[in-house]
Amino acid sequence: MKEKLWLFIAKFILVSAPLALLWYWKAAGWYLIFLNHVYSYLFIRFLGLNIKFFSPPADVFYGLIAFASLMIITRGIKLGIRLRQLLLGVVITVIWHLILTQAVYFLHDDVGVPSAAYEKLSPVLFMFTGTLPFVLWVLFAPKQVAGLFQRRKDKA
Repeated sequence: MKEKLWLFIAKFILVSAPLALLWYWKAAGWYLIFLNHVYSYLFIRFLGLNIKFFSPPADVFYGLIAFASLMIITRGIKLGIRLRQLLLGVVITVIWHLILTQAVYFLHDDVGVPSAAYEKLSPVLFMFTGTLPFVLWVLFAPKQVAGLFQRRKDKA
């Protein structure tokens, strides 16, 4: 068990590090541009709302890197299924990012001071944000995750 888990952690670090560098080098900026276009389309064209009541997406967000890394290194999932799960997980993570951004925005008053509700809800919101990639991974690959924590059967 220990060997499999340590090897998995090492792979996670080796895959996450270049993804994080790529994210901070270019992808984060592209992601924010994409989200701003989604906001514009979703809120103005599709829903007909006034965009001034919504906050632009927060620029600090890490869930995509962790989720993508976990799905890339998890063995035992067919490529087609893995790609669908990766896409679905990215969509869920992006939707959560939009929800989180708006929740944090609405929990501040007009001059940007956090409300009492923000003080109570922000730890929960940010804790969920940090665990979301791992929750999705467990939901999408339960057998593989369980396999990391099971003892190897001794060969006779």
